[in-house]
Amino acid sequence: MKLMDTLRGAYVRSPRFVRNLLAPAVALVPTRIKFGRTYQAWRQHISRAAADPAFADAEHLKALRALLTKAHAGSPFYREIIEKTFGPTFDAANIDLVDLGRLPVLDKSTLRAAGDLALAVPHWQVDPGETAGSNAETPLSFYLDKDRSGREMAFVYDAWSRIGYGEGDARASFRGFSLLDDGTRIHEWDPALRELKLSVFPLTVEDAARYLDLIDERRIQYFYGYPSAIELFCRHMRKLGRIPRLPIKGILPISEPIYEHQRAFIGDVLGNPPFACFYGLSEKVLFAAEVPGENGAYEFNPLYGIAELVDEKGDPVTEPGREGRLTGTGFLSTGMPFIRYDTGDFARLVAMPTPANGQRLRVSHLAPRRKPQYLISADGERVVATALTSQDERFFKGIAEFQLYQDAPGKVLIRYIPATDGSADDIARFMNDLQVRSQNRLFYTAESVARIATGRDGKRAFIDQRLDMTRY
Repeated sequence: MKLMDTLRGAYVRSPRFVRNLLAPAVALVPTRIKFGRTYQAWRQHISRAAADPAFADAEHLKALRALLTKAHAGSPFYREIIEKTFGPTFDAANIDLVDLGRLPVLDKSTLRAAGDLALAVPHWQVDPGETAGSNAETPLSFYLDKDRSGREMAFVYDAWSRIGYGEGDARASFRGFSLLDDGTRIHEWDPALRELKLSVFPLTVEDAARYLDLIDERRIQYFYGYPSAIELFCRHMRKLGRIPRLPIKGILPISEPIYEHQRAFIGDVLGNPPFACFYGLSEKVLFAAEVPGENGAYEFNPLYGIAELVDEKGDPVTEPGREGRLTGTGFLSTGMPFIRYDTGDFARLVAMPTPANGQRLRVSHLAPRRKPQYLISADGERVVATALTSQDERFFKGIAEFQLYQDAPGKVLIRYIPATDGSADDIARFMNDLQVRSQNRLFYTAESVARIATGRDGKRAFIDQRLDMTRY
């Protein structure tokens, strides 16, 4: 592994005190060097594939064969599946794209049961990771290549470059940062990443005024983060009668689907800056960028992985307009292969991948497994719910499923299903954790239930919001 290919990722994942020590030195490194040679090579690779469908088609197949070879050689779990499908004399050189459909679709429970047998490399070559989970499932532990950061950021910056954002540009970041547990520190400048980190909870009008001052001081012209948080910031700007002194050049949404009403409101407040939306996964299996000029239409990058839409039986969805479940076969990080991995997300088919379009599946109506919503505090302010729950599995100990129900400002009912080993102490700890995170702007009660109601698509809403949101 090349040193610069691992350093950026290591810096981002380091504890705050380590980043604080390193940030001044890292900030002095020229931007192009900071991102590493692999990043630069992949930016060129991605650009060539975008301009040359035949090249993209060939690289797509080449990457699949390399992935299957690695999985067969290094992973006992995948070796058994591959040989069961293709026979004991398996040779990836004989595999074509159509053959991928002969392999089974793998869900999280299957990979969870496989454990370390799914690894194709030694543990020292990978970093542990974990999905955030949802109300309907526990998090999935997995592993990612240590040197993935350069490759990953090449795809992200390729998508962002479509609206003019580059490696040297600063951004205001609206995410679920935990800057200090007592809530006294709500912003932080990271000179190494050129990122102004802004806490999205509680994100009051007073916070917004301070954030505007900081954005003006840093001359920031790009907003990055949760669409729900950026929308809330814009609502506060409308109340304040202020916008940033410099025009905002672009919006870089992450982690949540962006709804048209959010896009319209943000645009109305900020003078209609362009949006650079992309779809990705913690597992680094698939990557899709929004098609320029076609809001809500996404095209999957063939160098990142193979995206498929399948129906309930696992058969391919081939009729435009039909909805299917997204499965992914990832090329970005292969230490723990993800092959025909059921993402749990849904989309509608727009166009099938073909050699003529460089194997780019195009979809619309992407429905990620986590849907953001707001809670309303006692003083009638919106609360960004994404920042309330932890990604630490211990946060959910003793609770199999839960849902937040609200029909009055400031009051939230936690509907929960106890785990088989759960106790009254677990829900008490869970409530207390939420209370602390809410900084006493939301008050919780709990109700044990036999089941959590599902919507038409079978998904459980994170928040069952019964308030008229047009009033807040």
